Amino acid sequence: MPRPRFAALDERKRVAILDAAAEEFAHRSFEAASTNRIIARAGVSKGALYYYFDDKADLFATVIESAIGRAERAIGGMASFVDAAGFWAALLDLYRRITTFFAGEPNLAGLLKSAFDDAGVGEIVGLHTARLLAAFRDLLGRGVAVGAVRDDLPLELLARVAFAVGDATDRWLLERWDSLEPGEFEAYPERALLLHMRVLAPIELAEKWERQETAS
Repeated sequence: MPRPRFAALDERKRVAILDAAAEEFAHRSFEAASTNRIIARAGVSKGALYYYFDDKADLFATVIESAIGRAERAIGGMASFVDAAGFWAALLDLYRRITTFFAGEPNLAGLLKSAFDDAGVGEIVGLHTARLLAAFRDLLGRGVAVGAVRDDLPLELLARVAFAVGDATDRWLLERWDSLEPGEFEAYPERALLLHMRVLAPIELAEKWERQETAS
């Protein structure tokens, strides 16, 4: 994490550094990213950069934290629900908001791809993975309570399976980010939801939802 003096820095300078770093990391791998290009774009000296961060990995972690915080504020949480249909409808709405946010943040896709592809930032990714897995467990527990999620398997196992499905679909999307047709991009939330439903929902509920989606 950045040194406390970074928080005390003028906001415009903080934003300039993080924006320059996000641009560099998004268009190059973590290993290939150049701190020289970052400081040139941000208009700060190399000594100043290391005055605020321990190393390039520390800067990358700060950029990721900033991006995630911005995403969480813009996307918001999952809407409330009282039954199984409401659970999956609320989750679909959340998927759509996430996809819309990503569409308006071109650097974010590149940042996540760098995080997925570079072993050098594995620890950073691991911290967020643990946080997301805990969120999955909480969400699925609420889904079990209203009959939206199957209860014949341990919640921990379901959470790990759900996370693995989400990870696979996210990687698939990021690999094709620049080549997806508009229709494919728009259909992504529904396709991702149906994949999760096939794994997590009681069979009859998943089949009913898919029939309704096909009919509409």
